[in-house]
Amino acid sequence: MLHKITILFFITFSISLVSQNKQSTLQEIESTINNYYDGYIYRDIYKLNLAFDTVHGTMKVPIKEDGNITGYRNAYFKDLIPIWGNRKKLTPKVLKNCTLTILNLDIVDDLIASAKISMKVDKVTYIDILSLEKINNYWKITNKIYVVRK
Repeated sequence: MLHKITILFFITFSISLVSQNKQSTLQEIESTINNYYDGYIYRDIYKLNLAFDTVHGTMKVPIKEDGNITGYRNAYFKDLIPIWGNRKKLTPKVLKNCTLTILNLDIVDDLIASAKISMKVDKVTYIDILSLEKINNYWKITNKIYVVRK
């Protein structure tokens, strides 16, 4: 009987640890996404740097010809973050109407993740697909592709 109780204890303890680890990972990824959102709408370079891989991370930027997307080019976050952070500040009225929704999140082995988010900024809604990776124990956005909905 003691053997069964011991096994039950270890199974319960193990499940609890796995659940806590998943919750912690989820919170860390959500924090990274929130740093991106806050950094973008408040023009906060510090938060943007927390969110993005500024060494190798890239964003796919649409190439347009005659109003049609003909392909994508890579833009590096290390070049984009100073642009995003130094844009004109949003007014309090616009900030009040900004929203972030995490539409989907998929985590693989606590090492990589993908997220689909909806980010409303003023009258524009961005739908982003983000690739995230755990780099030096911190979740970072390593790649982004997006569409704009007006």
